[in-house]
Parts: sequence; structure tokens; C-alpha cells
Amino acid sequence: MAAKKPLESTESIGDWERTHYSKEISDKDDRKIVVLMGWVRALRTQGKITFIKLADRDGFSQIILKQGESKPNLIEKIEKLSRESVIAVKGTVKASKEAPNGWEVVPLEIRILSTAEAQLPLEVVAQKTPAEFHTRLESRFIDLRKPEVASIFKVKDLVTTAMREYLEGSKFIEIHTPKIISEASEGGSEVFIVKYFDRDAYLAQSPQFYKQMMMATGFDRVYEIAPAFRAEKSRTPRHVAEILMLDIEMAFIKSMEDVMKAFENMMKYVCEYVNKNGKNELGILNTKIDVPKTPFPHMTMKEAKQLLKKEKGLNYGEEDELDSVGEKTLGDIVKSKHGSDFVFLTEFPWSQAKFYHMQNKDNPKVANRCDLIFRGLEIATIAQREHRYDMLIKQADKMKVTKPKVQFYLNAFRYGMPPHGGGGLGVDRVAQQILNLPNVHEAILFPRTSERITP
Repeated sequence: MAAKKPLESTESIGDWERTHYSKEISDKDDRKIVVLMGWVRALRTQGKITFIKLADRDGFSQIILKQGESKPNLIEKIEKLSRESVIAVKGTVKASKEAPNGWEVVPLEIRILSTAEAQLPLEVVAQKTPAEFHTRLESRFIDLRKPEVASIFKVKDLVTTAMREYLEGSKFIEIHTPKIISEASEGGSEVFIVKYFDRDAYLAQSPQFYKQMMMATGFDRVYEIAPAFRAEKSRTPRHVAEILMLDIEMAFIKSMEDVMKAFENMMKYVCEYVNKNGKNELGILNTKIDVPKTPFPHMTMKEAKQLLKKEKGLNYGEEDELDSVGEKTLGDIVKSKHGSDFVFLTEFPWSQAKFYHMQNKDNPKVANRCDLIFRGLEIATIAQREHRYDMLIKQADKMKVTKPKVQFYLNAFRYGMPPHGGGGLGVDRVAQQILNLPNVHEAILFPRTSERITP
């Protein structure tokens, strides 16, 4: 079909209201009048019949016009449309075995709400040679009209909904902590410095200090789903500068195992929830989720390093953490030996600990800290915190922490702080691993890297 010049004027919705999304209609609605709204994904004429493929958030509707039966002005109006123009259709549902959904809509009236330029910056219909990711990001508003791309973010929505459902059902309270802070919560140089009136401040790497302070309030269990910022210049498929994190903190714990159990049960719930509620999206993405069995396998860092050396010849020093190759290889081995996509990696070297971590009383060389690996990628870091004020001060002094900068945090430990622990989980990474995406950037609407800050 030849390219068309978009209409120069459009109409308003007026008093119309959408009655249905495409997935809400069935052949049982035969002869019912409906109002649909969406994008003209395709337009073709076959003999005396014109078909419109109308796309909305949930799928597609087929709109059909016939010469001699439809109003002439409607056919004339449609002939001027360009693909991806936005229209509203009021029409009658007609059950039809030949139609893609088992029904189609015969329009009584069509309103053109917005016209699209004839030359699209990006094709919406799948092509044999997909556009490069950079090109897709430049026209992300078009890219997200593709069902396979939109499905990623619908699944991600299911992931966060499931997390909230599980946590709220487990007596966690949602909190919201500042993202402009006076001191880097994770330490190190990977922080963004921002000008805060007459002084420097930082974009939060995590809500670490604030969620721990909440344990002194009597809230006992808190969580937050919010962005965090890491000034990482790494150009890898697993790093971005702005990430979506789930953070939790729990008081009155017996050990780090209590926190691990919470993450374990939550991830099982997430997988069950996405399987149940995301069948359409998983079908579009041709992806299957295996609901994990609990408890997840546990492995110490020492055991993991020995296994990686024995099985794959990978060598790591006593103080080393695993790199991406080690995590991926360990994930494959655990899947093969234990049939699990998840594994807890425990007993991290104390030399790598933060001042607020608790040292293992039985083995002072390790911290009460672990990572949760999902399909060969670290998705969460979990730890028991040092809640004893005198020990916290000793560790801060030994690790050369500038105490005046974190005094607001330390004060919370002076007036009764229960034993507690928590963890941070990368929501983007969870979505990536659930869907087997090659790159975490694919699971982020507008990824931020050292090279990209727009759109």
C-alpha cells in the first residue's frame, strides 16, 4: 500500500468512553456495541473489504468495512490514514470464525484522534533483521508498541506486584527513604555527587542507613521498591547507572537464615505469581518459568571456589569474590547437580565486609553475608547487621569510617536496637533472568549508562 500523507486535522474523543480493551471482548459479545481505542497497526484492502488491525495495550481488534454496507464517509476517512495513527471506533461486535479473535467489529463511527507521519522511525511489526538496541532506544515510544517488548514490562509489573503482595502478607511495611543523602551509604567512589544548595550531596546507592534506622522504631519489618544510583562505568550486560531495587530489613532475627528464608519464599511466590498471571506475556516471549523448590541450595564461598576449580578449572584467591564468569558457571553446575535455578552463596570474606556487617562468631574470617544467585547471576545481597553499638563503633574505627558523617545513623543504635538483617535485590535483574533476556538493559524502560542519559 502506497505511503499516505497524514490528515492535517483530527477529532476529539468527545463524549465517548472506552468500553473494552481487545482482550475483554469475545464472540459472546456478538451484536453488542463497543467503543475501542488504539493504534492503526495495519490497514489493507482486499476487493471491496477494508481491514484495520487496531492495537491496544492488551492485543488487537479487527475492524472491517465493506463497500456498499459501510458508510461511504467512513471508508473515505480510513483511506487517508497512515499506520500508527490513533483512532477511536464505535461499532458492533460480529462473531466470526474467520476473524483472528473469533470476532470483528463493524464500525458505526470512527474518530481520528491523532495522525502519524508516514515514515516511521522504527518498524513495529517484527522483521527478519531486528533493529539494533541503540536504534530501538532512540525511538523507545515506538519500540514499546511491539507486543514482545511490551510483554517484558508487563512481566516486570507482575514481578513487583508479587513482591508487594508477598511482603505485605508477611507483615512488612512499605517505606520511602531519601534519594539525596549526605554520605554515600555503600562507601567507595561509585557515587554521583550532586550540588545541594551550598554543599555537596550524593544520590543514594541504597537505603541502607535509613532502613536500618527503622529497626529502632518498632516497625520490625520494612521494605522499599525504589531507584538506586551507581556511578559504574562498566560497559557490561549486567550494569547500569540507575537501577530499581527492592530493599528489606527485618528485626528480632535469630540469624541471617531468617532473612534468607524471606527472600527464598518471596522468589518462589514471584515465580508462581508470574506463571499464573502472565500466561499471555510468557507465550508471546516463548518463555517458561520453573517454580523453584524450597529450600534453595546453600554453598559457602570456599566450597564454591573449590567446585569451580575442580569442575571447570577456574581459580579464585581466598579473598576474591566471584566474577560474572564464576557466577554463571556456578549457576550451571548447581542446576546440573541440584536441579535448582537458585543458590545461596554464603560466608563472604570479612575483608570485604562493610562496617555495619556482623562478623561470624564461629569463623571471624567471614561475615554473616550471602548472595542469592539466580540462573548464574547475582540478584541479591543479604546480611545480618551489627546491632551492638560498641561493636559497631569498633568496626567503624577499624575500617576508618568518618563517624561524624554517619552520626545520624549511629545514634539509632544508642537507645535500643534489636538484632536485625536485610538485603537488597535488583528488580531489573530478576526480570532479566525470569525472561532469559541477554542484557539487563532490555528490562529497563530507559536505561542509564555512562554513555546514555537520553531519552
